Parts: sequence; structure tokens; C-alpha cells
Amino acid sequence: MKPSVLMFAVLLAPAPAFAAAPNFQYDYLDLGHARVQPQGSSTGSGPFADLSCSIIDTVQIRGSYSTLSYPLGVKYNDYSLGLTGEDRITDSTDVYTDLLYINDRYDHLGTYVSDNGYRLAIGLRHHPWNWDRLEFDGYLAHNFIGATIGRGAGSQSFYLPQSSNEVGVGAMFDATSWLSLGLVVARDSTQTEITTLKLRLYF
Repeated sequence: MKPSVLMFAVLLAPAPAFAAAPNFQYDYLDLGHARVQPQGSSTGSGPFADLSCSIIDTVQIRGSYSTLSYPLGVKYNDYSLGLTGEDRITDSTDVYTDLLYINDRYDHLGTYVSDNGYRLAIGLRHHPWNWDRLEFDGYLAHNFIGATIGRGAGSQSFYLPQSSNEVGVGAMFDATSWLSLGLVVARDSTQTEITTLKLRLYF
């Protein structure tokens, strides 16, 4: 990756910190269940957690972990860590940007392959009809996977997710002032479909 591109990406996430105060809360913990269906392959599923915590106004540190189990003892563990920045663009809509380091690990009967890279995303959070209890979310993302490190016999890079572009849409309903329920559906350029159900705890 060219240094100039990386520098631009790093500057992208915190830039909204100098703009208007956002409409939404960004300090939260998501707990949920993900289902991943690659085209022409077996479906994987498992739990995930995603934490967002403010470090300065309108900039958060983000971290996530998920584990996906597939048939025949195949398991994927995915980690991410990085920054999110956001800004109000209307009285009911925020724009946000993510810059995340990502690490993926494939594990099967003592053979594993690990890989790392980054994720860049831009999205919108919106209250339809100015109803504060309902939220729509949509995003575009690019996932770049870098060099592969394998351990064990038969290690192959194609076991891991490939670099891809991704689009997703979702909805959240605020059951209380501190708890929301949500559903997100996404699809990437490798024709993989991702569905997540989640509980969001605000703090």
C-alpha cells in the first residue's frame, strides 16, 4: 500500500471531530450472532462483539471479535481495532467513517492460516420520519487483506476471506434509552452474504 494512501486514510477517520455535534450515541457495546454464506460454499455462524468508546469528541476507538464455525470442524476468528469518526449532516442524519486494522484466522484440525489488513468504510445513520426510536444504517466498505502466514501442513491463503468491496444496510430499534435491537444484511464483491442480529448496549 502506498504511504500517501495510508496517510490519507488515517486522516480520514478523525476529520469529523472538528465539525458539528452528531445526532447519535457512539459509546456502545454490540453483542450478537452472525451468519456468513459464501457463494457455492458452506454456511458459517457464530457470536460477535463490537465495542465503540469515545477518546475525544466525535472520535471513537473501535474493537471487535467474532468466531464463525463451519461444518467439518472449520473455524474462523476475526479481530479488528481502529478509529471511527462521525459528523451531523442533517437534524436526523449522521455520516461516519471507519479505519480499522483487521486480522483473520482460519483453523482446522491443527492447521491454521492467519492474515491481516485494513478496512475503510463510510456510512450513514438516519432516523426516518424523525422518529428517534428507529434507526436506518447503510455503508460502503473496502476490506484489504495483506500477506498470509500459515502454520501446519497444507496451509493455503485461499482459506481466508479475500480483499473485497462490501455494501450493507440495517435497522435498529431502541427498546429503551440504553438498549437497541438490530439487524444488518450485507453483501461483498466475492458474492458472500453476511447477516447479523445484535443487541446494542449504550453507556
